Amino acid sequence: MSNPVAVREEPAAGEPAVSFLCSAYRTEAYLPGTIASVLAQTRPDWQLVVVDNGMSDAIRDIVLAHDDPRIVLLRQENDGVEGGVSAAATAATGRYVAVLHSDDQVAPEYVERVAGILDAHPEVDVLGCDAVVVDDATGRPRSPSWFAFAGAPRRPRFEHSVTLAEFIDEATLYYSSAVRREAWLAAGGYRKDAGMADAALWIRLLRQGADVRVIPDKLGRYLWRAESLSRNPDSLSTYQALQVRAWVEGAEGSTDPAVHEALARRLRRLRYHEALGRARSALLRGDSAGARAEAADALAQQVRPRSLAAAAATRIPAPLVVRAWALKQAVASRLRGLTRSVARHDR
Repeated sequence: MSNPVAVREEPAAGEPAVSFLCSAYRTEAYLPGTIASVLAQTRPDWQLVVVDNGMSDAIRDIVLAHDDPRIVLLRQENDGVEGGVSAAATAATGRYVAVLHSDDQVAPEYVERVAGILDAHPEVDVLGCDAVVVDDATGRPRSPSWFAFAGAPRRPRFEHSVTLAEFIDEATLYYSSAVRREAWLAAGGYRKDAGMADAALWIRLLRQGADVRVIPDKLGRYLWRAESLSRNPDSLSTYQALQVRAWVEGAEGSTDPAVHEALARRLRRLRYHEALGRARSALLRGDSAGARAEAADALAQQVRPRSLAAAAATRIPAPLVVRAWALKQAVASRLRGLTRSVARHDR
């Protein structure tokens, strides 16, 4: 893979507090909003490094439309998210770095709040935050809290240092957490051989003894997209396999019983969600026997309302389940259309 070409890399006056690492690939529709959220920061000492990770003329033009020396543009052939983030990190000059996906945004006070805390607490290596989860189809919040959406069981407190066991069990770090540049470099940043690059980075940092803290402030805006790797049925199994790899490798070699207990709980939850997904697919195919087996597997992992509902659904004739699913999808689509109509009318 060839080295990235710097299209505009003019140094801004002074060292930035936070460098946002933004790898952009096929996100031309979202990147303007991402850039606008950085430009809206209440503290001005930031840097945004955008890597056009695929040589898109549209992405180039979107970035170059902003005449701001704090915005750096690099261009390279597509090298995956890890390659794009790594190229951005190499060009970054901020004291702290934070990955910012090119379809997500940050709150106006992100730099002011995060840099202020890290400047005041030199012992802290990583500072995480919360985010609002927004549905791409409707533009409305899908969840007011990323922590709740991800299933984290407790409200974060800055006074508490996150442990490896807690991270494996609860995944308590939003991907746009801020990392001291020295700690990022020591942990190797995003690696292509690491499966889920963000989770693998947090695990390496924790295993190296990094002091990781989290604040409850909602400083991110996470875009929920149905076609994303973690939700598209065609890529879901790949995503889940990457998750398993990240958690297993994170616990490997640890002598802390709490880490291995956390891994067992995490893997049970993953198997539960996998079995639920397979049960739903089997029902929609009309495979009642297969659906019953998968629902039973989900129940074996965890007894929850969803697993109980899946088990009950397998007792309903398959054609009725398919019709009910189609009705649910039609109603949801109609509601999304009404939401868009109301939003246009309000404007």
